Amino acid sequence: MGASSEDVSRNIRAKLDGLADTALELQDLRWPQLRSTLSDDQYRNMVQDTKYHLQFLASSLWANEAALYDNYVLWVKVLFENLALPAEWLSGSLADVRDAIAKDLGAESAARAALLIDRAIAALETADTSIASYITPDQPLGSLAVRYLGAVLGGDRHGASRSILDAVAAGTPVRDIYTHVFQPAQLELGRLWQLNRISVAQEHYATAVTQMVMSQLYGEIFTDAPKEHTLVAACVGSELHELGLRMVTDFFEMDGWDTHYLGANMPASSIVTTAAERGADVLALSATMSFRVEEVAEIIRLLRDNDATKNVKVLVGGYPFNLAPELWKRVGADNFARSAPEALKAAAGLVA
Repeated sequence: MGASSEDVSRNIRAKLDGLADTALELQDLRWPQLRSTLSDDQYRNMVQDTKYHLQFLASSLWANEAALYDNYVLWVKVLFENLALPAEWLSGSLADVRDAIAKDLGAESAARAALLIDRAIAALETADTSIASYITPDQPLGSLAVRYLGAVLGGDRHGASRSILDAVAAGTPVRDIYTHVFQPAQLELGRLWQLNRISVAQEHYATAVTQMVMSQLYGEIFTDAPKEHTLVAACVGSELHELGLRMVTDFFEMDGWDTHYLGANMPASSIVTTAAERGADVLALSATMSFRVEEVAEIIRLLRDNDATKNVKVLVGGYPFNLAPELWKRVGADNFARSAPEALKAAAGLVA
């Protein structure tokens, strides 16, 4: 194979719209009557899904991590099942993406892409689509987590807030609230949405409630005590899943770090500039979607190329890094962490 995986990834991204159009044309040949049965919104979703197939494929090729694409395809299978969409729509659309790459990019690119796509298609028939709940009454603070999420999903933000504030007033550490209530609650929201049991609006409302309750706890988190180390934290690109990194940042604040949380939609150059202005010891970067990992690498490259920030340590995290434990090396980071406690431990090692 003359074309490298990185070359194929770059070509897919550069020709994303054209490849999606070709794949959709192939879908029209496969299912001639399908488009006429779809509403405008449903067809727009089909177009977006086709682009996602390509974007996640490109990121997996760039990272040289088949697990990223395997997981994406399984995630889509679960979603399709719970939307009552035919299984062959997924396998067929993946095959059409593969064939579109062969048609538009040539045999070498197709061979690279086919290794991942055919592997994912083959796994679809036997893949386990069950997803266990992230909240059980017997886990630490499990009963509180159940009550909290129940109040949130019931639209009772005051009751949700009261359950947390009462627990903290009774002596429950804020760290435990974050670890055993907020984190599993957010994961459970994602599971419920994937299973088509809650809407996007409900998921966003629930996240907003948790952000509100977290802000009510800031009196327990922020102090005027002298800070020895500085953390700057940001989500890459237009990531909407920023609550996890916000919780990690609060853990650093509780551990005596001076923290600067930038959130999402922050230009790469601004992240580097802030790291320089704040004298960051560690820059924490988070990505939830695997097609964002190249953006992580680009931010790190800019950081290393800047004399003011070239020695700043970089800690990465998020779903793609959990799936591929060596991915942090590929993006040029200094370490990665799966959780807030792990992040604290890793950062302590980086600044020791």
